[in-house]
Amino acid sequence: MKAAVDTSVLIALGKLGYLGLVKKLFDELVIADSVFEEVKGSEVFEQVNGLINDGFARVVRSTRRELLSMLVLHLGKGEAETIALALEMEAEVVMLDDLEARRLARRFKMKIVGTLGVIKALINAELVKENPESLCERLIEQGFWVDRELCVRVLRK
Repeated sequence: MKAAVDTSVLIALGKLGYLGLVKKLFDELVIADSVFEEVKGSEVFEQVNGLINDGFARVVRSTRRELLSMLVLHLGKGEAETIALALEMEAEVVMLDDLEARRLARRFKMKIVGTLGVIKALINAELVKENPESLCERLIEQGFWVDRELCVRVLRK
Protein backbone atom coordinates (compact mmCIF):
# COMPACT_ATOMS: atom_id res chain seq x y z
CA MET A 1 0.00 0.00 0.00
CA LYS A 2 1.33 3.41 -1.03
CA ALA A 3 0.96 6.41 1.29
CA ALA A 4 1.61 10.12 0.79
CA VAL A 5 2.71 11.90 3.95
CA ASP A 6 2.69 15.49 5.20
CA THR A 7 5.25 17.23 7.39
CA SER A 8 3.41 17.09 10.72
CA VAL A 9 3.08 13.30 10.61
CA LEU A 10 6.74 12.84 9.70
CA ILE A 11 7.88 15.14 12.49
CA ALA A 12 5.57 13.73 15.18
CA LEU A 13 6.45 10.11 14.43
CA GLY A 14 10.14 10.98 14.13
CA LYS A 15 10.22 12.76 17.47
CA LEU A 16 8.55 9.76 19.10
CA GLY A 17 11.13 7.48 17.51
CA TYR A 18 8.51 5.54 15.54
CA LEU A 19 9.04 6.86 12.02
CA GLY A 20 10.97 3.80 10.88
CA LEU A 21 8.06 1.57 11.90
CA VAL A 22 5.84 2.91 9.11
CA LYS A 23 7.70 0.44 6.87
CA LYS A 24 5.66 -2.26 8.63
CA LEU A 25 2.37 -0.56 7.66
CA PHE A 26 2.97 0.58 4.09
CA ASP A 27 4.87 -0.62 1.02
CA GLU A 28 5.97 2.83 -0.09
CA LEU A 29 6.03 6.35 1.28
CA VAL A 30 5.70 9.30 -1.08
CA ILE A 31 6.99 12.63 0.21
CA ALA A 32 6.14 15.82 -1.65
CA ASP A 33 9.14 17.95 -2.56
CA SER A 34 7.79 20.85 -0.49
CA VAL A 35 7.35 18.56 2.54
CA PHE A 36 10.93 17.34 2.17
CA GLU A 37 12.09 20.97 2.14
CA GLU A 38 10.10 21.61 5.34
CA VAL A 39 11.73 18.69 7.20
CA LYS A 40 15.25 19.55 6.04
CA GLY A 41 15.87 21.80 9.02
CA SER A 42 14.13 19.59 11.57
CA GLU A 43 15.50 17.13 14.08
CA VAL A 44 13.90 14.24 12.17
CA PHE A 45 15.65 14.94 8.86
CA GLU A 46 18.15 12.10 9.31
CA GLN A 47 15.33 9.63 9.92
CA VAL A 48 13.46 10.81 6.83
CA ASN A 49 16.67 10.65 4.80
CA GLY A 50 17.22 7.12 6.09
CA LEU A 51 13.82 6.03 4.74
CA ILE A 52 14.75 7.54 1.37
CA ASN A 53 18.17 5.87 1.32
CA ASP A 54 16.53 2.53 2.21
CA GLY A 55 14.37 2.88 -0.92
CA PHE A 56 11.17 2.87 1.15
CA ALA A 57 10.39 6.57 0.70
CA ARG A 58 10.85 8.81 -2.29
CA VAL A 59 10.61 12.53 -2.81
CA VAL A 60 8.45 13.59 -5.73
CA ARG A 61 7.36 16.94 -7.12
CA SER A 62 3.72 17.14 -8.18
CA THR A 63 3.10 17.90 -11.84
CA ARG A 64 -0.56 18.76 -11.27
CA ARG A 65 0.07 22.50 -11.26
CA GLU A 66 -3.56 23.56 -11.75
CA LEU A 67 -4.76 21.47 -8.82
CA LEU A 68 -1.81 22.61 -6.73
CA SER A 69 -2.59 26.27 -7.44
CA MET A 70 -6.18 25.76 -6.34
CA LEU A 71 -5.22 23.88 -3.16
CA VAL A 72 -2.58 26.45 -2.14
CA LEU A 73 -5.38 29.03 -1.90
CA HIS A 74 -6.73 27.10 1.10
CA LEU A 75 -3.74 25.20 2.52
CA GLY A 76 -0.06 25.45 3.20
CA LYS A 77 2.24 24.37 0.39
CA GLY A 78 3.13 21.05 2.06
CA GLU A 79 -0.47 19.98 2.63
CA ALA A 80 -1.48 21.12 -0.86
CA GLU A 81 1.31 19.23 -2.58
CA THR A 82 0.74 16.13 -0.45
CA ILE A 83 -2.89 15.97 -1.56
CA ALA A 84 -2.04 16.69 -5.22
CA LEU A 85 0.72 14.08 -5.14
CA ALA A 86 -1.50 11.48 -3.48
CA LEU A 87 -3.98 11.89 -6.34
CA GLU A 88 -1.27 11.91 -8.99
CA MET A 89 0.57 8.86 -7.61
CA GLU A 90 -2.69 7.04 -6.82
CA ALA A 91 -1.73 6.62 -3.17
CA GLU A 92 -4.17 4.49 -1.21
CA VAL A 93 -3.68 6.64 1.91
CA VAL A 94 -2.83 10.26 2.59
CA MET A 95 -1.38 11.09 6.00
CA LEU A 96 -2.52 14.55 7.15
CA ASP A 97 -3.18 16.19 10.51
CA ASP A 98 -4.38 19.64 9.42
CA LEU A 99 -8.19 19.83 9.68
CA GLU A 100 -8.72 21.91 6.52
CA ALA A 101 -6.38 19.63 4.55
CA ARG A 102 -8.35 16.61 5.75
CA ARG A 103 -11.64 18.27 4.69
CA LEU A 104 -10.30 18.96 1.20
CA ALA A 105 -8.85 15.45 0.89
CA ARG A 106 -12.26 14.01 1.77
CA ARG A 107 -13.74 15.91 -1.18
CA PHE A 108 -11.43 13.87 -3.39
CA LYS A 109 -12.64 10.66 -1.70
CA MET A 110 -9.20 9.97 -0.25
CA LYS A 111 -8.52 7.63 2.65
CA ILE A 112 -7.03 9.84 5.36
CA VAL A 113 -5.05 8.94 8.44
CA GLY A 114 -3.34 11.32 10.83
CA THR A 115 -0.57 10.93 13.35
CA LEU A 116 -2.89 9.36 15.93
CA GLY A 117 -4.25 6.94 13.34
CA VAL A 118 -0.74 5.82 12.41
CA ILE A 119 0.20 5.38 16.07
CA LYS A 120 -3.02 3.43 16.66
CA ALA A 121 -2.18 1.15 13.71
CA LEU A 122 1.31 0.61 15.17
CA ILE A 123 -0.22 -0.27 18.55
CA ASN A 124 -2.73 -2.65 16.92
CA ALA A 125 0.12 -4.34 15.02
CA GLU A 126 1.92 -4.69 18.37
CA LEU A 127 4.86 -2.67 17.05
CA VAL A 128 4.47 -0.05 19.79
CA LYS A 129 4.06 -1.21 23.38
CA GLU A 130 4.09 2.21 25.05
CA ASN A 131 0.88 2.98 26.93
CA PRO A 132 -1.50 5.57 25.44
CA GLU A 133 -1.15 8.01 28.35
CA SER A 134 2.62 8.12 27.96
CA LEU A 135 2.41 8.44 24.17
CA CYS A 136 -0.08 11.29 24.40
CA GLU A 137 1.99 13.07 27.01
CA ARG A 138 5.09 12.83 24.81
CA LEU A 139 3.16 14.07 21.76
CA ILE A 140 1.86 17.09 23.66
CA GLU A 141 5.30 17.83 25.14
CA GLN A 142 6.82 17.91 21.66
CA GLY A 143 4.25 20.51 20.57
CA PHE A 144 1.62 18.31 18.90
CA TRP A 145 -1.76 20.01 19.24
CA VAL A 146 -4.24 17.49 20.59
CA ASP A 147 -6.56 17.27 23.56
CA ARG A 148 -4.97 14.79 25.99
CA GLU A 149 -8.24 12.98 26.77
CA LEU A 150 -9.14 12.69 23.10
CA CYS A 151 -5.65 11.37 22.31
CA VAL A 152 -5.87 8.69 25.01
CA ARG A 153 -9.40 7.73 23.93
CA VAL A 154 -8.33 7.33 20.28
CA LEU A 155 -5.28 5.25 21.13
CA ARG A 156 -7.22 3.00 23.54
CA LYS A 157 -10.01 2.11 21.06
